[in-house]
Formats: sequence, C-alpha cells, structure tokens
Amino acid sequence: MEKSIKLDKIGSVLKNLPPALNVRITDKILALDGEVLVVKALKSQKKYGEIELTNGQLSKIKKGDVIAGVLGQRKALEGIVGTVPKNIKVNDIIHILNLGGVLGIAESWNPDFIDTPLPVQVMGAIIKDTSTLNIRSFSLKPEAKLHKSVPIILILGTSMGVGKTTLVKEVVNLLAKEKKLKVAAGKLTGVAAKRDLQAMKNAGAFSVLSFLDVGLVSTITNKDAVITAANTVLNTLNKEKPEFIVIELGDSVIGWYNVDTLLKNKEFTKHVSFIIGCANDLVGASGLHEILKKMGLKIDFLAGPVANNTAGTDYLEQVLKIPCQDLRYGHEKLVAALIKKEVLNHD
Repeated sequence: MEKSIKLDKIGSVLKNLPPALNVRITDKILALDGEVLVVKALKSQKKYGEIELTNGQLSKIKKGDVIAGVLGQRKALEGIVGTVPKNIKVNDIIHILNLGGVLGIAESWNPDFIDTPLPVQVMGAIIKDTSTLNIRSFSLKPEAKLHKSVPIILILGTSMGVGKTTLVKEVVNLLAKEKKLKVAAGKLTGVAAKRDLQAMKNAGAFSVLSFLDVGLVSTITNKDAVITAANTVLNTLNKEKPEFIVIELGDSVIGWYNVDTLLKNKEFTKHVSFIIGCANDLVGASGLHEILKKMGLKIDFLAGPVANNTAGTDYLEQVLKIPCQDLRYGHEKLVAALIKKEVLNHD
C-alpha cells in the first residue's frame, strides 16, 4: 500500500538528495543498509534528542515528529551500538542511532553519554517512481582503483572524542588560510553525519567528501566496500586539482570501522605523505605508535589531549622521539615537521 505523507525533519544522512517535504511511502520495506525510511518520534529527550538536518543545523526532536532517515549500523564506544534488523515492517519500533539520522535497532549504549536511545515508529519506506530509495542510488560512481594523488596528510587516533576533527580543522586552516594553498579534505571511516565535513569546509577546504558520498551509511561493512569508497573519494577530490588533501579516519585504529583495512592497504598508504596521531594519554600515544609501526607506518606528529602540556610533550619528544604540540594555540612545530619531511616548502 502507498500513501503520501509530510515530513517534519530530514536527517543529514540524506544530504546528497534530500527528499521533498511531501513524499510517497510504501509498506513494502527492504531491511537493507542504506534504505530510506520515514519514522515517527515516540518521545523527546535531552540527551541524544537532536537530529542534524541536511543544511547542517541541529534540530530538537519533538514527540510526533515525522522524520526521514536511513537504515544503517553503528558501534560507538561513546554512543550507541545498533544494527539493521533482519526484517522490518510498518509500526515496528526502532531507534535513531546517531545525529545524522541513521536508523536501526539499538542493542547497547554507553550510559555515561546517553540515558536511552530515542525510539521511533516505522511509517514506511520512501519511494521514487516504482522503487524504494536507497542512498546508493544517488552516490558517486564507485571506483575500484586509486589513481595518482597529491600529497595526503592523514589524521587518525585512539578513539572517538580524542580531537581528530579539531585537529583536521587546524591543519586545513594552516594550509588553506595561513599558507594560501588549495586544500581538499575528506573523511574515510566512521558513521554518516555532516558536521565533520562542514567543519572542514569552514576551516578553508574548497571541496569535502566522505564515504557517505559513495553510498555507505557507515564503514562497518565489508573491507572491499571501504577501500572502494576511499578510492572514489580520493579520485574525485584529485580531479579538482588540490595541492593537498587532508583526510580524517574516524573512530580508532582498532575497532569496527575498518580503519586498519585502509592502513594495511598499500595502494592507499603509498600516497600518504604525513601522519598525525591523536591520543588522550601517554599509554594511548605509545600504543598508537606501536600499532602503526607493526603496519610499517610511522607517526610524524602527535596531538590531542596528550599534547596539551609538557607532562605529555616532554615524554613524547624525549622518549618516543615524535614532535608534538597543542595545535589550538600554535602551528610552528607542525610546520617545522612538515618542512623537515619535505611535505611543505620552506617559505
């Protein structure tokens, strides 16, 4: 059965082709990653009670709001663990798994960050012409091979919430606004939302893309899909002829989001000119150093909370022999490290 319905909110996971506020829905729902659903909010709440809209703004979810989102997976240490149900029908109760409007069944969550996932009632799947919508239908054409790339500055870390996006903003700002270079940026692992890409854009990146632009709701998927998405993002950004590409790998080098898959892919890492690691503490920084070393990679610079004062920076520089700095208050050590490795020319 089909019917028309008016939407109140559209999640940013649908940023590439936001549906009109008036849509047609069907009760024939495919329980597949990427399927576009309409749901009704069953409550409002303070924690995890907002949704990021397609314009990047946050909106408070109210009880009764009719919302368009996308089925997907999430496994966040500081948030919700959720999956796509095996079967799904109208009136089923599922949950909003993240800020961007990813939908699924919440199986576990961190009580330090969230009291309970926000429940929503399934109303139907959005249809266009005669088919249900899936975000893969309006993504970039996947490219299996990575072509030649300009230098990539790679930013990774020990966990979510360790300052990776803040660091991306500082690096993009340094290159684009201070050094007047043409910089593109992207995010290759994580779960779909718009705010990190918007932060890159605001910092000065002229073009930004993520795995979402290749039709992935998250990078909790098969390894080949993650590699293909990364290749597609990088090839697309390179077509616009940037001088540098700054890339964030969301989540941790250990975990569910296939960060290690990319780090073990030689076709990807051979284009990486400089690696910046983020960690909360010295154990994390040391562990990150050792994990990458086993992969044949070297951290060129360390930042994040571990570098916020000399208790961390003295150890990192004297014992691990890795330069570091709190980049919120200066870039001189990073500039020196980039010049030393001949990634950046001396002014």
